[in-house]
Amino acid sequence: MVRRGFFRRAARWFLVAVGAYFAVVYAGARLDWVAMREGSDRAAPPPAPSTRVAGAIHVHTRRSHDAIGTEAELARAARAAGLDFVFLADHRDAGSPAAEWERAARRMEGVLLVRGQEIRVEGVGKVLVDRLDTAVVSWTGGVESFLARVERDAAFTVVAHPRGRPSDAWRLRGAPGMAAWEVFDFADVARRRLASPGVVYHLAALVGGELTGRAEHNWLRLYRDGFRAPGVAAFDSLWAGHGQERPAALDRTGPTAVGGLDMHPKARLPGGRLFPDYASSLRTMINHVALDAPPGPDPEAAARSLGAAIRGGDVFVSFGDTEEARGFRVAMVAPGGWADPTPGSATSAGGAIPAAGESALPAPLPAHIPPGGATRMATGLRLEAGFATDPGRVAYRVVRDGREVGWWRGPGLSREVAGPGAYRVELYRYSARVGRLVWNLRPWIFVNPVLVRPSGEAG
Repeated sequence: MVRRGFFRRAARWFLVAVGAYFAVVYAGARLDWVAMREGSDRAAPPPAPSTRVAGAIHVHTRRSHDAIGTEAELARAARAAGLDFVFLADHRDAGSPAAEWERAARRMEGVLLVRGQEIRVEGVGKVLVDRLDTAVVSWTGGVESFLARVERDAAFTVVAHPRGRPSDAWRLRGAPGMAAWEVFDFADVARRRLASPGVVYHLAALVGGELTGRAEHNWLRLYRDGFRAPGVAAFDSLWAGHGQERPAALDRTGPTAVGGLDMHPKARLPGGRLFPDYASSLRTMINHVALDAPPGPDPEAAARSLGAAIRGGDVFVSFGDTEEARGFRVAMVAPGGWADPTPGSATSAGGAIPAAGESALPAPLPAHIPPGGATRMATGLRLEAGFATDPGRVAYRVVRDGREVGWWRGPGLSREVAGPGAYRVELYRYSARVGRLVWNLRPWIFVNPVLVRPSGEAG
């Protein structure tokens, strides 16, 4: 009798402990303390770009030795998710058939598949690259020869896993020759979260999500760090100070922030479904890219224009709610002054880029400077963002040179700029708020910086 009573009490205490564990982890992932000021309810957000496409970066297929999904399965899932493109980042092993590594982009199911590679540059880190005239596992010739090949082939390059595992982490100061920087890496975030004390909760949520059709929501919950993760700080360091130091005509300010899935389907469940599944992953972390014109029918040309647009910087990353995110608009709005003719920027406003030896004369300032662009400090310069339709409960966080400026409640944002620096906008969704206590605050949109230089002429 004593033994039976002991086991009953032990079982009750065990259930209480399990319940307390799940309650604490659940609440800890949804409660935040944030001071928000009133934002803007202006009805007219900044103008939308002529064309904006949405897609995933860093996805693997069976061309990689550690994935089993096919391009056909990927294309069907991308179409169902409403995506326009997917950047493949397969890595080759010694047994991969050479015919599978032709340099090509193709369209399947109406989705542009850009067939890139993920390679390791010895002593430097990992890179996603498109149009490189070779298929390799590892580049052993040194970073100088790699950059020379990239330039020769006009390849599009992304720094991959810059703050991931020590074996993958980026070792160079800065990102010379790189068009983009994988600020968000879903696989690295998942590994870090599943090594935390909340691992049991997260595993249960992921399994439950797969069974109930809500897998993408629970995958997104792994990104609890929001936009304050170490990878974001590393990216900000590439831009911070450029508004003070660099002449406008030298080069681009920094690489473009993108989000990478590092998606590897590993197994097939009964019925043939992949696990992890393309369908749920392609509804999580998506890149929205502004183009000057709709992509043409030639997939190779479309891939080149997509790479050039990402390099230009008018890109934002959304976490879930992809279709609603498509309506987001943001720009630096200037009533008067000058814009810098920064090479690679989409905002040179028709100003010519000075040749070597010529003076860097400013070009007439456009009314709106999108992300990736640069302008000069002027009275009345404003950072504005919003939606054409009501986005619901949203909060804007403004960051300058990596430091928080403040939080503002939506639906829109319109704030005067205080001084030079690299300004970017983050957008969060939330369910309820009582004073500073916010319930279910979750990261939604991360926007690339706009650079504001001092008002003096370039030196």
